[in-house]
Amino acid sequence: MQRTTFPSPLAGMAAGTVISFCALSAFAPQTFSSKIKLNLTLFSLLLGGAAGLIIPAAKSRNKAMVLAAQPGWSGWRNFVVSRREKESEEITSFYLQPVDPGPLPSYRPGQFLSIELIIPGELKPVVRTYSLSDFPDPKQPIDHYRLSIKKEPAPRGKDVPAGLASNFLHDHVRVGHDLRVRVPAGNFVLDTEANTPIVLISNGVGITPMIAMAKAAGQRQVWFVHGCRNGEFHAFRSEVNLLAAQHPNINVHYAYSKPSMADQGNYHSEGRVDGALLQRLVNVPADYFLCGSPPFMESLIAELKQFGINEASIHFESFNKALPTVKAVEANSDAAFPGAKVEFSDSSNSSTWSGEDPELSLLSLAEAEGLMPPCACRAGVCGTCATKLLAGKVNYINEPSAAVEPGEVLICIARPASAQVKLKL
Repeated sequence: MQRTTFPSPLAGMAAGTVISFCALSAFAPQTFSSKIKLNLTLFSLLLGGAAGLIIPAAKSRNKAMVLAAQPGWSGWRNFVVSRREKESEEITSFYLQPVDPGPLPSYRPGQFLSIELIIPGELKPVVRTYSLSDFPDPKQPIDHYRLSIKKEPAPRGKDVPAGLASNFLHDHVRVGHDLRVRVPAGNFVLDTEANTPIVLISNGVGITPMIAMAKAAGQRQVWFVHGCRNGEFHAFRSEVNLLAAQHPNINVHYAYSKPSMADQGNYHSEGRVDGALLQRLVNVPADYFLCGSPPFMESLIAELKQFGINEASIHFESFNKALPTVKAVEANSDAAFPGAKVEFSDSSNSSTWSGEDPELSLLSLAEAEGLMPPCACRAGVCGTCATKLLAGKVNYINEPSAAVEPGEVLICIARPASAQVKLKL
């Protein structure tokens, strides 16, 4: 298809001037005096110059409008699974494409998607959040998102079932399966404008946002440190190795806790990723990004602080219960309020929050009343549970990372902080 291009301002001025002069000369009567012809010549110069400036300016303005109108969506959008790829013994990637022909917005490295699953036997749709495990080439249009999900087994020695959503995805979601998806979100992101060296530390499925960050790091110095059991459980090894081969600024280190004979040459150290290993690897001030199991991150955060790493340089995110290193942040009051009456306006239900369990959230209270508000992470990360606070005050059990609109609260980590609280539920 032929593409129309516009000239630069200088070229436009020259071309506009020639065209205007030729046109006026061709149609000017021969009887015009020399003075009139001179005035016409000057007028053609002004007209051509103006055209040469206006057209490129209009083009730049239109381009700016296009950039400002990068597509997004509100609420849920219908997607279809276009591809499945097994990455390791427990991790599978799902490639998602929108059902409608609309374009996809880009996202910041480290962000996640919230997806909705209709699972037989469940009373309401199951919502979960998963990190985007890829980062697009900014020069190319985006036609899909990639989620790489671990099949969560039942914890050993505990009376807790296997992961509901992850097992359903692995066992039942195939190519052609429809899902509903929210726009990419999350504040655990890499600042692509900075040039500070970064250390990307992960274990298990925590590798997913680190791949996106490594691909978006540009020329800054990167240490990519990943721990897992052995090669069978190591997802994306070939992809990360290729990335490091193409970018000498990326330093890779794999730690296997239980390597097999077949793993020889595929890992760098035996054991777990810990503070001592990071001290040996990293020799410059850097920003540290952590993602993995809560015990893994909890111990690393403590060690990094012991080694003198500033708390502001340690970044992490967990879709599980918030880490104890996080300080509680108040929504609009100082303390929880024992004996608070909680009203749910849409259902006309009400309940009493006793305050005996300081970890009990307004979400749990609503569920105990038979309500089914949307939720996913239950840790103040995804923002799915954001609810209008119609009256009263609340504060947060743990520090939230999801942004909310004015007048909304994250009920998954909120508790009453006044005698009466009214929610739009």
